[in-house]
Amino acid sequence: MKIALSGYYGFDNAGDEALLSAITSTIKRLEPSANFVVLSGYPGKTARLHGLRAVNRINPFSVTREIRGSDLLISGGGSLFQDVTGPFSLPYYISIVALAKLLRKPVIFYAQGVGPINRRYSKLLMRWIANQVDIITLRDDDSLQLLQRIGVTRPPTLVTADPVFTLQPGEQDEHTMKKLLEQVGIHSSSLVGVSVRQWTPLEGYQTRLASLLDRLVRTGLQVVFIPMEYPADIAESVKVSHLMQEKSLVLDRQFSSQEHLALISHLHLMIGMRLHSLIFAASQQIPFLGISYDPKIDAFLKLFNLKPLDGDVDQMYMQVEGLLQDRIQLEKMRATAGQFREKAEQTARLALSLIKK
Repeated sequence: MKIALSGYYGFDNAGDEALLSAITSTIKRLEPSANFVVLSGYPGKTARLHGLRAVNRINPFSVTREIRGSDLLISGGGSLFQDVTGPFSLPYYISIVALAKLLRKPVIFYAQGVGPINRRYSKLLMRWIANQVDIITLRDDDSLQLLQRIGVTRPPTLVTADPVFTLQPGEQDEHTMKKLLEQVGIHSSSLVGVSVRQWTPLEGYQTRLASLLDRLVRTGLQVVFIPMEYPADIAESVKVSHLMQEKSLVLDRQFSSQEHLALISHLHLMIGMRLHSLIFAASQQIPFLGISYDPKIDAFLKLFNLKPLDGDVDQMYMQVEGLLQDRIQLEKMRATAGQFREKAEQTARLALSLIKK
């Protein structure tokens, strides 16, 4: 049984690499005979990191050969089908799906977050290809509503959950993170993790965030910046850290998905811009608040009945305090995360059902 995977793999984005680990490990647990080939931006890197066979995702001969020899194409997870990061991303991922259908292979959209899709031709392409796949699974209701507005009606479509909810850190990952925190002089059990990224439309938020973090430090918390995409997030982390008056720490190193999970499991609170910093926190039952730079952040927060962290410093501080003191809300968040773990495994079962058919 051979499964091809198409996604944003090989580019050192912690969220996408976690997705690849989660999808393949869950399917392998359910079906030990499953083998995988990954369409990757950097095949050698993917092979070393995940122990999976990988080919260059833009080599048409390799991609065609691998899909032709596969029993299923998994498209996703992540936010592949959107046109805000450039005009070529969405057509690329659609072309991979179109190739698989041309070769008469079953295709599943695997717990994807769809949108924003703004260009008219993007909507036409999306409606055309999505109506040809075999099963569509999505990670939030907003994605479902977008597909319905575009006119996607044919495939069975349901909302499950982000695959990363199935991931858990191992004992070695826990040991590595405990040792790291000791080495950098962090012994507090009241850590605030911060995940930021550069985003031009939000320019200026850094000063307010730094002031909020200063207030949290003065209450006895410690602040640590965690790069989710390395090294891209380091400069923004340093920028916010330098705007703070109180002491903070930037972890200038790359972590595996399981190491990220182990590190985040030690936090008292996560404040994140990167979606998977929030998903990692939720999966480890750590309270979190999100800074919205993209509709996918709002959609995820909505699942937990949360609003984006916004407003002046006083308003943001009240949001943080309100969350940490609301025991009922925290219990609801933990219960929701448990439900998402079950839904994430359901996606893998649906994928395997296409092969067994």
